[in-house]
Order: sequence, then structure tokens, then C-alpha cells
Amino acid sequence: MPRKGSRKVRTGCLTCKARKVKCDEGKPHCNRCITTGRACSGYATKPSSGLLWNRPRQLFQSIDSASEGRALHFFCEKTAQFLSGATDPYFWTHLVMQFSNFEPAVRHSVIAISSLYEQFQAEGEKSHSGVQLRDNSLALQHYNAAIRELKTTDNHPLVLLVCILFICIEFLQSNKEAAIQHCKHGIALLEDANYSWAREHLLPVFRRLSSFPFFFGTGSIDFPDLVSVNSPLPTSFDDYIDAAADSYRFGDLRYKTVSSDLLEEQKVVENLLDEWQVLFKGLDTRSMLPTTPTTEWYNLGIEFIKAMSRAILLVRYELSRITLAIAFEANEMCYDQYLSGFQRALDSCLLVDSVLPDGSRMPTTKREPQFIFETGFMVWLHLIATKCRVLSIRLEALRLIRVLGVPRENLWELDQVYALARRVIEIEHGVVLNDEGQPATPVQCPGLPPDEKRVRFTIMEPKSSTYIDLNGKEICGWTVGFVMRDERDAIVTRNEFIPA
Repeated sequence: MPRKGSRKVRTGCLTCKARKVKCDEGKPHCNRCITTGRACSGYATKPSSGLLWNRPRQLFQSIDSASEGRALHFFCEKTAQFLSGATDPYFWTHLVMQFSNFEPAVRHSVIAISSLYEQFQAEGEKSHSGVQLRDNSLALQHYNAAIRELKTTDNHPLVLLVCILFICIEFLQSNKEAAIQHCKHGIALLEDANYSWAREHLLPVFRRLSSFPFFFGTGSIDFPDLVSVNSPLPTSFDDYIDAAADSYRFGDLRYKTVSSDLLEEQKVVENLLDEWQVLFKGLDTRSMLPTTPTTEWYNLGIEFIKAMSRAILLVRYELSRITLAIAFEANEMCYDQYLSGFQRALDSCLLVDSVLPDGSRMPTTKREPQFIFETGFMVWLHLIATKCRVLSIRLEALRLIRVLGVPRENLWELDQVYALARRVIEIEHGVVLNDEGQPATPVQCPGLPPDEKRVRFTIMEPKSSTYIDLNGKEICGWTVGFVMRDERDAIVTRNEFIPA
């Protein structure tokens, strides 16, 4: 007997669509998701302007070769699922996938990303310093094709979308200079993008990307103008997705009077953080827990997702407040005024650690994914480990870098971040740490280290290097300059080779 047909529902929530199950289409969140303890991701909306929405009947039409088809399939099944890390995957799993059907520039970029990502995953530890286009003919061919396509269009939303994809390609290659230029270009274009679609879906991505040039740039020339990514806070947060000046500290302006304009701007940002905190406290934590492909892959469970979703935002908030408060301070002792903030940030991470299933505590080299596009916990834990001078707090942060970090978070490399934080702790407290990150020798400075023993910042060579030890063994690592001030307040740089 032939199977009885049924009407296929195409208007269900995004979560039910991804799971390929029928949705009851309850609003604002469907009952099927709520009763199964899943996060209902809501319903897709048609963009009002800019790129037109198009959902072809056949996925990936007009594929020219088997290698292209395989790369697109791998992107759909693997790459897009993991690039977002712990954040909402909608951009990669839905928007990019759909536009790759009818925009050649997007499709070429997707093939390049997929091929580089697969190579990155396959090479494991060997690729953590980046894979290269020149070594991947398929990726190189399609990256060049995407550039050619962009030269023939004046469609700003399309250029903005592909700009994000280009940044991902440069992240995979550890090419910080090109990634910064793409980021600055995209943020500049946002100022002229009067399309509601682009501002709704692309602005949040660029807002998160806007911070990395400040970490990896070599000076103010690399810092993007953030006017185009500024927008007022909403009246309330609907979900966790919504909630998502060195010269005065180290340069010639040290101990100089800070201009009234800068102090006023500091106060404005402080008020915005206050508003964010109020809105965040009013967020309903029961119905907005973003189950991502990564959390489902590891079967992490609703308690982990709940803890992670709140923790990543609370950590960013606490450390943003501290960074803002010390922006114009002249020495490193200023961080000691905010030890309670560091402790609150660490407590949020420890809560995530406490609900992480034992089955997910595997060596980083065996984890999937090896690379994510977004910034996760790693950079914030590194900040706690290097700027909070309470030894017990920073040792816990050091441990959690390995537990909660991904081998590569955009340009942040876990092995490098861990080794650098570990060495800063050793220098400031006069101690040697073992492989578990615990003191292996007596601690010469168990309390808060004096200002002249504190590392202001580090200067690291962009590429790893090797040297031969006394036993003829090749050691891989990085050449690092630890910038400090001595007892006479003079700048000194302590150069060392840090083994990986």
C-alpha cells in the first residue's frame, strides 16, 4: 500500500527545521522545543531589503565538479556546524548556506573555507599555526574566483557578507594583517549600509569581530572606526544572542592629564554597561538557551548549555568593566582594585566546568572542532591569568584555558595562549609551574607582586620557531618579549624563548 502523503510544513521554527521534525508553530516558542528541553530558535523572517531571500528546491545547483560538490557537502555537514562555537550558528548554518545557492561569490568562498577547514582538522596539531591557500589548490582557485565576482558587483550587503567569509579564510591561515584589513573594510562599509537585513544579521557579527584588531593590531592604524557598529541598546533582551587606549598606560602620555573628551567617553561606556547589566538580569533564563551543533555533538545537556550561555556573557561583562576602569591608569597596581570582579568572572567559568560531562574532558588534540570562527572563553581566561595577581585565581584560570578552550579560536591559539599565561605567572611570582600548571618550586612571591615585577604586555613573534637544545632535540615555541618597568620606572624588555 502506498504511503499516505502529508503536507510538508515549511514555516516551522528553525530548531525543528534543523532536526527535520514537524513543528507545532507555537509563538513565540514552539511547544515541541519547550517540552523536549530544547532552545527554540524562533522563526525565519524575510528580509525587507538588500539581498533577496531565495530558497531553491535543489541545494547547490550547477556544481561544476565532484571536488566542489564534496566541499559544499562537507561545509553543510561539518564546517558550518562548528564555526560558531558556543554562539548562535544561524549565520553559518542558514544564511551562508542559502546565499551560496544563488550568489557565486558566496559559493566560491564557502568552498575555500570548507577545503581549508577540512585540511585544518585533518592536520591537527601541525596546522594550529594555520593552513595556507598556496598549499590547497581548490581553496586558492575558489578564493580568487570569489574576489573576481566581487569586482563585478556594487551590492553592499553581498560585499559585507563575503567580507566575513574572507575574514574566516584569513583566520584559518593565521594571517592577522589581511584579516584586520577585511575587518576594517567591512566595518567601514556598514556605515553606508542602509539595509535592514544587513544590519540585523551582519552587524552583530562585525560587532564581535571589531575587538580582535585591538588585540592583534600593531598600532592605531590597525584599529577600526567603530562608529558604524555602535547602536543603542534595546529596551529588553529577548535571548542570549541579543545580550551577546594604550598610550595613556604605557606610552608618552603616561602621567599626563587625560582629556575631558576621553573621560566623558569612558563615562558613556560605563553607563552602557550599567544598562546592559540591568537588561541581562531581567532576561528569562528558562526559554532562551541556545543549543548549538557543538553542544549537541558532545551531548552536553541543558545544564551545561544554561551555564555556558550565561557565563560567557557575564565574563565579558566583568572584564570589560575592569578594562574600561583602568584605561588611563599609569601602572599595573590598578588591577588590584578589581579582584572581586576577577573572582566573579572566574566563578562563572568554574560553574561551566562543574557541569561539563566527564565524556567531554578529552585532550584538545582529539577534540572536534579544532577551529572556531568566534572567540570563546580562552581570551578572557588568559586575561584573568595574566592581570589578576592573586595566585590561586590565576592558577585556576590557567587550568580552565585547557578545559574550556578550543585549539584555535579565530587567531587565538590555545597552546600559545596557555604557554604565555603560564610564563607570566612564573615571572611575577618567582615560581616554576609543572605540566599541570601547579607550583613545582617554592613560590618566592606568594602575595601580590610589586609593580616592577609585573608584566605590562608581551611582544610575540607572529610565527612559531624552533631551537636545538643541549641534547640535540628540536624544541618548538615562540620568541617573546615581556615588557616591564624596573625600580627606576624605566621600560625594560625581557626576551625569552617559550616552548610550546
